[in-house]
Amino acid sequence: MAKFRRGVTGILMALTVVVLLVTIALAIDWGVVYLARQEIQNFVDASALAGAQELPNPARARDAATDYYRRNYAQSRGLDPDSVEIQDISCPGGVPPNTQCYRIGTDEVQVTTPYALPNDPIPSPNRIRVRACRQVRLFFASLLGVSSLRVCAEAVARRGVPFLPRGLIVLDDRGRRALYLEGVARLEVPNGSVIVNSSAHDALFVWGPIARWGRGGAALIAREILITGGYVVRFDATISPPPRTGVPPTPDPLANLPPPNPTGLPIFPGRIIWHTATLQPGVYTGLVMLIGNAFVTMQPGIYIFRRGLWVSGNARLVGNNVMLYNEGGGMVVWGSARVNLTAPTSGTYANITIFQARSNSCPFSVLGPSLASWNATLNIRGTAYLPRATMLLRGNTIFQQQGMTITWRAKIDGTSRVTIQAEEPPAAIGGEDGEGIALER
Repeated sequence: MAKFRRGVTGILMALTVVVLLVTIALAIDWGVVYLARQEIQNFVDASALAGAQELPNPARARDAATDYYRRNYAQSRGLDPDSVEIQDISCPGGVPPNTQCYRIGTDEVQVTTPYALPNDPIPSPNRIRVRACRQVRLFFASLLGVSSLRVCAEAVARRGVPFLPRGLIVLDDRGRRALYLEGVARLEVPNGSVIVNSSAHDALFVWGPIARWGRGGAALIAREILITGGYVVRFDATISPPPRTGVPPTPDPLANLPPPNPTGLPIFPGRIIWHTATLQPGVYTGLVMLIGNAFVTMQPGIYIFRRGLWVSGNARLVGNNVMLYNEGGGMVVWGSARVNLTAPTSGTYANITIFQARSNSCPFSVLGPSLASWNATLNIRGTAYLPRATMLLRGNTIFQQQGMTITWRAKIDGTSRVTIQAEEPPAAIGGEDGEGIALER
């Protein structure tokens, strides 16, 4: 019996040694695979960034990406870069459109530009994707019949942050429901992005209870929706495309925009206007209110309102080449009032129509009646900059803009209709035409 036990113990020990050796061998092979993947990832990261420098020119971007890959490959092996060839090869099936494939050394490299992220139907000329694969030879796993393993890595980079013009930016970085749509409200940015900086799980909240409104719910439609936190969609609401979450917050693009200097501007008191009138640029020390059937024209220039501006009733306000700076109090379009404004075309405030002081947290409001045949209308060409204010659109309202809206928070409800044709002002930092180059994954 003792002999039998010693024999079993010996067999178990031998088996244990074999298992241990196999484990060590596989760990060594895994280490080789891991190091190879890390090297390839470094190569594609650097190549994508190099290619993005040349966007939106696809040919130059591909040349830069492949050349940078070749240089890194050669350097890692102590070779002269010119000795490493870049060979055109056929792409395998299933690669994205706009892809060209190469063999660089022992690696197979795919370069795609323009490139569309998942859920984005339109490839961007400002994005490039580099993917590389390598057959890594295994030492000990070959004893088990596996002589090599294919290892791949990819990187996506874009020029300009973000590549699309930004239509709406909500700056609140923590608040719940920072961008809120309710009822049958509709927000559209057909050519640009909607950005919500809040890290809350419901930073974007869209809902439309059918029982209350008797028809489809609220809708948010844009080319791109970027959220730092999360989003909630309830009942018959619509969001398109699906938002990208976990995106780093976008810094205030107009953080460096200075407030207008009142020195030398004429000073006027506040006034109530119920008839046809003309306003001149300058500083208005009291509330300016349009009521009844007032029809007011603003002459070109800079207007500083120290107690706010109200346009109510059936009043009309028209101004071309104007910039309205709201230092204190609220800005309100109310009832069936209509406002049409265009921004200056040059100077510090080029393409800036409305600028609310950074110390002024009073809401910027467009409040329409409940009757479907009447609405409050705000039509502006230029940027609305409300860095500490809530943009509130309620009831039957229409907000049409060619420009960009930057606001602390936004609440859009009732039957409000908001359409923003995104266009960034020259003063915006980090826009499509900027030099920012970023890896996206």
